[in-house]
Amino acid sequence: MFLHREDQETSEVPTESAQQHQTHLDSIFMLLEENILTFMKNELKKIQKVVSSDYPECLEKEEEEVLDEEQRRSREAFVKISVHFLRRMKQEDLAERLQSNIPPDSSIVSIVGSMYADHHAA
Repeated sequence: MFLHREDQETSEVPTESAQQHQTHLDSIFMLLEENILTFMKNELKKIQKVVSSDYPECLEKEEEEVLDEEQRRSREAFVKISVHFLRRMKQEDLAERLQSNIPPDSSIVSIVGSMYADHHAA
């Protein structure tokens, strides 16, 4: 079966378009990865300060930053993940120190606490 020239051109266009779309998607995800890694590194530095300090106001000073609701939730989720991984790494003392240095009025206390309970129930 022979394809006419027009049929070949139309069959190639979606392929090029699909390749362009995939290239665009790849670029977006590379940028996403870069943004996530930057966020993680910055948050890990803050967490390290908290667990290496005997002064709980260290985290409170960090919390004085003006954060919108989305930023606050992202930070809380990252602390939750960090506590989880510290516990998986058998670093209970660091996990406890991180958890205990979170200001009591922070909703992250309940989140981390429930995660700890879930982890030990499993």
